[in-house]
Amino acid sequence: MVSNNEEAVITRFRDLRRDLIVPTISSAQGRVIKTMGDGFLVEFPSPRAALHTAVFLQHAMYEREGAIPSETRLMFRIGINYGEVIVDGDDVLGDVVNIAARLESIAPPGGVCISEAVYTEVADASDTRLVPLGPQYVKNIPAPVNAWNALIKGVDASPTKPARRSERPSIAVLAFENNSDDDEQRFLADGIAEDVIVQLSRFRSLFVIARNSAFSYRNTHKDVREIARELGVRYVVEGSVRRGGDRLRVSAHLVEAKTGRHIWSGRWDRTVSDLFDLQDELTHAIVSELAPELGANERSLARRKPTENLTAWELCQKGLAEFYNYSEESYPAAARLFKAAIDADPEFALPYALLGRWHSVMVTTGRSVDIPNDVQQGLINASKAIELDDRLEDGHFALGSLLTLMRQETQAKDSLDRAYALNDNNPVMYHARTMFYLYQVEPDTHAMEKSAQTALALNPKDPLAWAFHFMIGTARWMRNLENLRPDVKEAIDAACASVQVDYFPLIIGAVLYVRLNDLDQAKYLLERAMGRRPALTLKMWHTAFPFPSWPRMIKSIEPELEKLVEIGLPRE
Repeated sequence: MVSNNEEAVITRFRDLRRDLIVPTISSAQGRVIKTMGDGFLVEFPSPRAALHTAVFLQHAMYEREGAIPSETRLMFRIGINYGEVIVDGDDVLGDVVNIAARLESIAPPGGVCISEAVYTEVADASDTRLVPLGPQYVKNIPAPVNAWNALIKGVDASPTKPARRSERPSIAVLAFENNSDDDEQRFLADGIAEDVIVQLSRFRSLFVIARNSAFSYRNTHKDVREIARELGVRYVVEGSVRRGGDRLRVSAHLVEAKTGRHIWSGRWDRTVSDLFDLQDELTHAIVSELAPELGANERSLARRKPTENLTAWELCQKGLAEFYNYSEESYPAAARLFKAAIDADPEFALPYALLGRWHSVMVTTGRSVDIPNDVQQGLINASKAIELDDRLEDGHFALGSLLTLMRQETQAKDSLDRAYALNDNNPVMYHARTMFYLYQVEPDTHAMEKSAQTALALNPKDPLAWAFHFMIGTARWMRNLENLRPDVKEAIDAACASVQVDYFPLIIGAVLYVRLNDLDQAKYLLERAMGRRPALTLKMWHTAFPFPSWPRMIKSIEPELEKLVEIGLPRE
């Protein structure tokens, strides 16, 4: 409209702002925080005041503009959300503001769209009829937002198009059943389910349905597939709690909604001592097994589809599947898929974070042919991920890994601490911390081992679990370079036992077996390593890794490396 008649339209807008919008807001004790072109950010003393003002404004706008042809009529959308904000001078920030902005974009022209938080406050006291829209997936918000449109004269409050479904896996955790004889134990069942919701919500790769919506199906006896359709989710978690005396049994199941297939089931038997500690323990156990199963299923689904039919999310999952093959062909394939995901959705943070991580891995696995360029490109992608979604832990630990390679220890630690604060359930974040300790001039091997053990405890089935074992063994080896201890061999053997393992644990394993004078096992591991890295030579191995302690470690195994040359390792 402005492009057709700039002066006239801006004059009409200014008149509306002066005569109607600002006075109406002020009379309801609202405060205009800032204006953005033809947009306003406004706060009110209560959700009721906000809804009443919004509806009044839209009715007044219709009375004022309703007779004007639709192509030249001034119409506004209004979105309302409720909750605590972060105060920054005269501005307010946070998810409450972000969601309000997303709701504004969902509202029909001339309409008002509100969140569930607002609906809960106004439903029993408002004369305005509110039309449910169901869960709405909105950009950069980790959980779908239940939304309602207000009925406004002259405005169709029904959605003009189906609610957008997220590419990312969406999940509902239903209220856990209390199978105990004591009804008082329901609080424990609810507490565990609610804690699982909270912890899963920390994974930015998941959309997790809010507690109130998920728990509303208690005692309805609906089929899980029907519940999933109504909530618009891909997965459902069911569970039960049974207490008998001082014994407690908790079970949980992950169901793929479309088929009703049980992807994963877990059961835990515990002795009741401190219920709160027990609740935390069970929540941790459920999430640490549930999250990796979700990831594995998503990667499996993505692998089955042809690349040209994949969404940005699925391209990321297919890229991760290639990444976890740890071969000369799969690493470049992973990078291509992450780049394709960026092309498919340039506003999606995850592929940037994964590409940043990929560049750091090229360096830390000795594959980079241009370390400064890999670090620089990785920084660009990790920084872009954080710019798009500051709460995606993958972006922060990718950035922390790259800053580690640059020896910027303070900044690297800050990034890794930020990733930890966002999601302390992510095992890859702990692995990034092991690399941080490894790359110090004097490595903190105890902290390195502890981080690797935490990653392993969180997810022993992770595709990266071999690396967790390897870092445990490396930390122990670095504390005593001259001696082979049984616990070092145990950790390296565990790393080499993985079918999908990169070449360098296999080489270290071969070195250890040379020390044990088991040349057959050493040759077997050497051949596996060369299968993973055909370009492997003794010369390349001497300069494979750029962390400060590597020359000392190489020096401590020179006799064993010479023996590997005798049994098949090319010298150059």
